[in-house]
Amino acid sequence: MHSPRLQPASILLALALATSATAFGDDRPAAAPGVGAAPSAQAAGGGAAPAVLPGFADPQARRAMLETAFEVASTIPAEGQARDRARMQAIAAEAFIAIGVPDRAAMLASSIDGWRRGEVFAATALEAAKAGKADEARMLAKRALGVVPKVLDWQRERINVSVARVYAWLGDDGEAAKLEKGVGEPEMGRVAAARAGKGAGESFSKEYFDTQMAALEEWITTKNFDLVRNSMEVAFEFYPNCLGDPERRTRIEALMAAANAQLAYDLRIANLTRTAELLASRGEQAAARVAIEKAGEVLASNTWLTEDAVYQASVIARAKVRNGDGEAARKDLEAALARYDAGRTGVVDIYRARPLRAVAAAYAELKDADAARATYLRALEDGSTNPNARPRAEALVETLVSMARTGVAPDAAVDAKVAAIRAGLVAPW
Repeated sequence: MHSPRLQPASILLALALATSATAFGDDRPAAAPGVGAAPSAQAAGGGAAPAVLPGFADPQARRAMLETAFEVASTIPAEGQARDRARMQAIAAEAFIAIGVPDRAAMLASSIDGWRRGEVFAATALEAAKAGKADEARMLAKRALGVVPKVLDWQRERINVSVARVYAWLGDDGEAAKLEKGVGEPEMGRVAAARAGKGAGESFSKEYFDTQMAALEEWITTKNFDLVRNSMEVAFEFYPNCLGDPERRTRIEALMAAANAQLAYDLRIANLTRTAELLASRGEQAAARVAIEKAGEVLASNTWLTEDAVYQASVIARAKVRNGDGEAARKDLEAALARYDAGRTGVVDIYRARPLRAVAAAYAELKDADAARATYLRALEDGSTNPNARPRAEALVETLVSMARTGVAPDAAVDAKVAAIRAGLVAPW
């Protein structure tokens, strides 16, 4: 079936910001105020280091946690576990970008086998492009493309599109279009989102806006999951520019509502809370509250596994914190932990750490380092019960990454637990 495509001018940049926002799964929350990532200027010795709140980690400590995470990921045997090893290494490496140290991510990429090496290089290339480092971005993009001949078709498409976003950000639409040509529906629109994101502070012409909205609306009518999901991602990049224009805002909000109604419940909650956080950042607390309430309705009106219910409740609580309703968020998190405790025995051991990480990350949003750290310790404990080493290693990597991203500092108990888990990572894997 023929799939409608966005016009070349927009297929060249839109999911860059959207993809980076969701790339780390359950740990998207921003660092607590005062615990900011180490900017490049600081890494180079320029500017004063930001103040660090009690209980939170300084930039060096955050880096140390990620170094440990990458080391743990690298202990997973390449033989028989190559895909999981590379996936965990990529999660740890790309987290360096999130805390403001993209150069380290690029260095670690060379140690990752397979197509994920190309993805990490592409991610660091995009970061360089955003920072105005065109030569560095092109060099890293070339290294990403160097992985392509060794991978499968769908992996090649993914890397090509990731690099196309870099070229689109640099204004090289011709190169971007070449790389994007002929990609399948799962990748369509990823470059378009980057362009829309790059122009976030600009005013789109009526003709351009109408053309792009018409294309997205056509995608939605196909009811194709990938196209509908991608239309939502592209719309998110246009959305900030439409908030001050009632006509455009009404149109894009209708488009987003129509798309979201076709998606799975977890994606609906993710999109509604993302909308709320965007509105809250623009000072529209009332509108943000409406989006949060809709997310709560999705959670309340459907049946969830314990681990998924706790995770989704934490996502909504985080949005409440960002909208200034910390008291309600804390109550939600207490209820989420109670629900986890009540249903813990019914949760498969490999799925126990994820919801706890989400709760901990939300506590970090509240700037409650003690509660966050205690919950991270629980995640470490509950993630280390499987008899095989690989699931334990994966849980450890992801918990360390989450702590580094949220900036929560480990204490003696956390350090001891991490050391004990690492010492036990031996066969069977």
